Amino acid sequence: MKQTDIGILIYRKNYSESSLILTFFTEKEGLATFIFKGAKKKQKAVFALGIYEITFFKRPESEMGIINSLDNAVPLNDFYSNPQKIILGFFIADILKQTIKMEEADPSLFEFLKNQILILESAQDCFNFPLHFLAGLTRELGYSPLFESDNPISFDIKKGEFSDFKSINSIGIEGEVVHLLGSLFQNELKTNYSNETTRKALYILLEYLTIHTPKFNVAKSMEVIRDTLYV
Repeated sequence: MKQTDIGILIYRKNYSESSLILTFFTEKEGLATFIFKGAKKKQKAVFALGIYEITFFKRPESEMGIINSLDNAVPLNDFYSNPQKIILGFFIADILKQTIKMEEADPSLFEFLKNQILILESAQDCFNFPLHFLAGLTRELGYSPLFESDNPISFDIKKGEFSDFKSINSIGIEGEVVHLLGSLFQNELKTNYSNETTRKALYILLEYLTIHTPKFNVAKSMEVIRDTLYV
């Protein structure tokens, strides 16, 4: 039976000399994997975080669908021509590959990811994007830290708590970095922070996800980000 869905491409790998296996986070099915036969012969370019309309067949006994046609659902012209955005796309796809496991629809998460991709498409400055994306994704995945104080001075990275007293797990996480992270999770970000503060907050948030997400490791992708966007 022919079906149609909208999907965000998370991962691709070669299946044969001419075909690909593509993993999408889709609007109707959640995480879904497809075989795209003859994709290379068709010279069909598929990009990480591309938003596609997928027409496919899927047998009841099979875990993978077979793509009949794949078309851009949303044009992302600047995304695919801007070197920084391309690198960010691979970084974000790497994060999604490690954090999204549900094989069921999640409309809120799908809409969040779609909106974030559109924000990146139109962004003039990409420097702050990774931090804002990670904070939003952490909320969507249900890993948001707790607030034990309205005006926290520390962030316990292992307990996942903002509080008004310091602990052994909050050493080195203080001052403007705590204020920036707290503001992000409370949706109260109004202050402009230095590049160094933003950089440090991103690394702390990645460490937080590493602690609280099983088998989470984006060290290789982060090294690329560090050498390009955060030079």
